[in-house]
Amino acid sequence: MAIQKSPAPPSRSSLLRRIRALESKLEEIDGGAVQAGRRDDPAAEVHELIASGRPMSAVRRYREITGASETEARDAITQLGGFAAQDD
Repeated sequence: MAIQKSPAPPSRSSLLRRIRALESKLEEIDGGAVQAGRRDDPAAEVHELIASGRPMSAVRRYREITGASETEARDAITQLGGFAAQDD
């Protein structure tokens, strides 16, 4: 009896492309309300920067929002997965 291998998970860059495509479609549908909502929520901005692979921008934005030191901001972004090892 042969053991079947499960398919490899999609790469990070592949997932980010899919997210951007979906966001683009949502923006077309709702006329930009999704993006406007993100601008009103600073935490969402930080998460979006992390998701788009821009951890240093996330650190800067986190510092602007919270007044945290560089070290505190880097630690927070690391906990959110911003400096995780990239597999692509």
